[in-house]
Amino acid sequence: MDQDINVGHIFSTPWERKLANDIVADLERYSGEKRSSVEEMRRFLAVKGYRDLLNRLEAACENKRSLEALRAAAHAMRWYALERPAMFAATFRTPTTDTAEWRGALDRLRMFMTKILSECGLCETVADDALRILRSLVRGFVMHEVMDSFYDAPSYDDCYEGAIDVFIAGLPTLAARGPRQDRGRH
Repeated sequence: MDQDINVGHIFSTPWERKLANDIVADLERYSGEKRSSVEEMRRFLAVKGYRDLLNRLEAACENKRSLEALRAAAHAMRWYALERPAMFAATFRTPTTDTAEWRGALDRLRMFMTKILSECGLCETVADDALRILRSLVRGFVMHEVMDSFYDAPSYDDCYEGAIDVFIAGLPTLAARGPRQDRGRH
């Protein structure tokens, strides 16, 4: 049952409620449609985030292939997460209601990344596993970077480059494991 968004029971301070109401109003202006539930707002943000991130990835990977494209994609993901942290978080949330629009946006991003991963020698479920690992690496790294929680890190850029080097160096090990027999989610 759809109900109007009531942010009063979600947020505790007047500032948080005002911010949430402003976001809902902006979404309604942007889409031209009334947002009627928090779940719908989350789905809208996730779809927009997937599209924005895919545009960034396509631009970063233009005229690149294989490991060069993968490295460019990893950097584009990090910069997107740093520049648009709320959109990045919304993008990688599982929706409370699955829709064709959400599934399509997710699939386009997944297909783009699995194409790059296949150029790196990873196919099928192995490529999906690598994408999950990359997402986790990016999300975890950015979380530490934003919170400035690395002890005595000389440079976040250098540290991230090292993390991507380790990720790429581990791809042959992941490929050697072969595809999972079960195709369920874990």
